[in-house]
Amino acid sequence: MKIGTGHSAIAIGAIVLGAAVIVGVAPRMKQREALARAQAELAGPKRVRVASARPGEPTVEITLPATSAPFRSSALYAKATGYVRKNHVDVGDRVAAGQLLAEIDAREAGDEVRLARARLEEAEANVGIAKTTADRMSRLAETGVASAQQGDDTRALANSAVAAVAMRKAELQRLEVLAGYQRVVAPFDGVITRRGTDPGALVGAQGAGGAAMFEIADAAMLRVVIDVPDAYAADVKPDVQAQVFSPRAPASKVAGKVVRTSGVLEQSSRTLRAEVHVRGDGPILPGSFVYVKLIVPRAAAAPLVPASALIVRKEGTLVARVESGKVRLVPVTVGRDLGKEVEVLEGVAAGDPVVVNAGDDLESGQAVEIVAPAKT
Repeated sequence: MKIGTGHSAIAIGAIVLGAAVIVGVAPRMKQREALARAQAELAGPKRVRVASARPGEPTVEITLPATSAPFRSSALYAKATGYVRKNHVDVGDRVAAGQLLAEIDAREAGDEVRLARARLEEAEANVGIAKTTADRMSRLAETGVASAQQGDDTRALANSAVAAVAMRKAELQRLEVLAGYQRVVAPFDGVITRRGTDPGALVGAQGAGGAAMFEIADAAMLRVVIDVPDAYAADVKPDVQAQVFSPRAPASKVAGKVVRTSGVLEQSSRTLRAEVHVRGDGPILPGSFVYVKLIVPRAAAAPLVPASALIVRKEGTLVARVESGKVRLVPVTVGRDLGKEVEVLEGVAAGDPVVVNAGDDLESGQAVEIVAPAKT
């Protein structure tokens, strides 16, 4: 009985020891298997998501602030000194080119014209006397009664009298032109936007402090001047289509086009000055703040990639391009930032698969497995 009891104790101990070994070793084996699986995954292709670089849009729309202005405007000043006799128009009146706007009472100008006319008549009479005297003296010089010098002197006096007539005519014409300035007329078709003088006011070089009598504007066509950023300047040229609208009524757009550009960038702002023309009979008032939407054709539309495809490292901005199941990190030149997408001017072509949200551990030549195309 004692021998049997000893054998049973040994058997029980062996069982307990075996169970302990199994309990202790099993977790270690599982850890080794998990580590082996992780190492196998690391050694295999890296799983990545890709997106295809898509072709850039043939046109781009940009919206810029601007101010509208009349096609042409002018301030009208009096050139004749006198008093305003009558104003024939007022603010808001539409006028035609050559239409009488005001009359100036410049009596002194009339007196000067009459005086100049009398002096011209006197000079013409002197010419007749001088020519008669010169002819008579020439005949006397031929007979020896008068000297040749006397004949030359009288001919010189006759020539001077002719020159005096020409001078008096020019003076009369000048004064008649000045007298004509008593009528202030419109230089072009337009609208009177300001009246600066009232009847009885002294105007001219010495009157009203040089204030303008009227201001006139031709608003049949409007000029809208915009400053185009450097990124778009090369593509903004004459005939580029535009839409002008007021922020108060964004739905009421007026079609126009670019008619000219400065051709150079302003150094201070790096912008290109461009001028858009639109008709003036629409909802846009001259002098109002507006927005201009340009529909700009792209000479060479750069491909677009998701912004998440850009990798910024010490060597520069890169994109992970997938080629034959492997990654190739290529340097790129970035153009315009469009928010979710960016233009790539160099380094990527349309249709190239690029990795999005690439990790810092991604290296050139590394094998990858495409999980699913990323949404762009």
